[in-house]
Amino acid sequence: MPSIQLPEVRLHLTDEPADQPAGRPALLVHGWLDSSDTWIHLLPELRRTRRVVAPDLRGHGNSEAPDSRYDAAELAGDLAALITALELAPVVAVAHSMGASLMSRVAVEHPELVHALVLVDPDYGGDPRDRERMLAIAEQPDPRAVVRDVARMVAAGPDARTAAPHLREWHQQTLARVPPFVVQRSMHANLVAPSSIRFRPEAEELLAKRHQPVLAFHRDPARAALDRSLSRHPLTRVVEVPGTGHWIHQEHPRLVADTVADWLREID
Repeated sequence: MPSIQLPEVRLHLTDEPADQPAGRPALLVHGWLDSSDTWIHLLPELRRTRRVVAPDLRGHGNSEAPDSRYDAAELAGDLAALITALELAPVVAVAHSMGASLMSRVAVEHPELVHALVLVDPDYGGDPRDRERMLAIAEQPDPRAVVRDVARMVAAGPDARTAAPHLREWHQQTLARVPPFVVQRSMHANLVAPSSIRFRPEAEELLAKRHQPVLAFHRDPARAALDRSLSRHPLTRVVEVPGTGHWIHQEHPRLVADTVADWLREID
């Protein structure tokens, strides 16, 4: 099984060479409680012209799950270390949900590592009023209760508009593979850790510091407007995909692949 040993954790990854190398390497970063399998449609499209690396974050998929913080600083640090160790820089980062927040942090803190950002329904910039409701779940003493309530939350919220039943089942099965203590710690950290940009005030401060071009796919008009207002590069583009679930790249693989391919020809 392909993997890489970083200073603090061993990460599982897929590392595919390009069919006909023409562009910078792509790093595909999944979201919270997901795995690199989420990129099943987009990875073969990207590898036509560039090397593609898709890791599982620590505690997710087939990567190790050490006893650690699972906050954004730690997870983003793993990604920066991975880019450096595999000599991928500067990468085109393609990231979903929490992965978009992590790679936005890497882009700001290590701009030499990131050439451009493709972000699929980023989780950053949420309503701070949601924090207390979600903390009530994350602060339960039994991690198994947290997993149970998170599964219900995903079904009722991020996955509610996912049209295909097999995708909804896939997302629940992927969540069930994550150790309960990882679910609890990562959720709590995403709500309260200083490195998190889950909510709007913290997101605005960090996102305004991104200087790379951004292609962002959004289902929420308010979050789409946030990206438009804070992205500085003239080649930044925001695509709204209304009426869909959180996993836009799975529900609309052709739209995402074609839009990404066209945009990368501009920025490579």
